[in-house]
Amino acid sequence: MHKADLLPPHILDPKTHLKRASGYFELEMFQQADRELRALPNEEPWLKKKKVFQLAIRQEVQDWKGMGTLARELRTECPNEEEWWVSDAYATRRSETIDEAKRILLDGLAVHYESAIIRYNLACYFCVLGQLEECIDFLKEAVLRDDKYKLMAFEDEDLKKIRETLLKLGWGGGIV
Repeated sequence: MHKADLLPPHILDPKTHLKRASGYFELEMFQQADRELRALPNEEPWLKKKKVFQLAIRQEVQDWKGMGTLARELRTECPNEEEWWVSDAYATRRSETIDEAKRILLDGLAVHYESAIIRYNLACYFCVLGQLEECIDFLKEAVLRDDKYKLMAFEDEDLKKIRETLLKLGWGGGIV
């Protein structure tokens, strides 16, 4: 890639580049969206918007290492936002190990003790690792905080090992 290809041909107002990046993203033209994002200033409020958008692009193109780098930066800069812990773990699971992803979420749970989504993801990771009792404990805690996870549990491939157990618990295929 030539240096000229790293940025759009004309630097415009940041809102315009963000809008153009959004359009390219919707059209699944991820390289063009990324180029528009590189034209945004590396200062707030643009820097965080740029990173969040680039993280979404990395996820779409399955660039797990790149996604993990951005998620880690966002998690460090915005530790009170639980989605960056989940995004970091998601990327880490795919680029490194599920054990490392689990560690990230356990650390995140210390910061976001009431988080249903962190508990749900931990349930998934424990299930994949064959630690079914821990999985069910985390899943029950997630459902207590947000019952949408009851239905999701029956659709999630990570949790297929415990579906029979969930039926025995009376979850009834996720129908409340």
